[in-house]
Amino acid sequence: MTEASCLSLALEGERSCKAGDFRAAVELFEAALQAGTPEPQTLSAIYSQMGNACFYLKEFPKALQFHSHDLTLARALGDRIGEAKASGNLGNTLKTLGQFEEAVACCQRHLDISQEQGDKVGNNTSLYIITVYTRV
Repeated sequence: MTEASCLSLALEGERSCKAGDFRAAVELFEAALQAGTPEPQTLSAIYSQMGNACFYLKEFPKALQFHSHDLTLARALGDRIGEAKASGNLGNTLKTLGQFEEAVACCQRHLDISQEQGDKVGNNTSLYIITVYTRV
């Protein structure tokens, strides 16, 4: 398989997510991972979208696994915005699993990086989530 087939499968997986067909999306993302890619940004996007699709399917441990992979990769790449987004996704998943302290820590990391990077959307999103989670 080639990078092009990996990317094609990943893009089709994203289309399936947008259409609400998360089961098909997971299958497409798994196929994209099997095809492989030398591009870490493509891999990060697949991990993130796979985590989101699993979350919507209520497969929370699997979602946690893929969001953790995404966070590890973002850190290795020095991608601060990617790290913030992955931290937010992890926080949402951890909250759903009832791990509130860990969820707030992830969302706080999302907030800190968003403020550091001047990301107003990330900043506002993480502030809202932290406020909601600390009231649970």
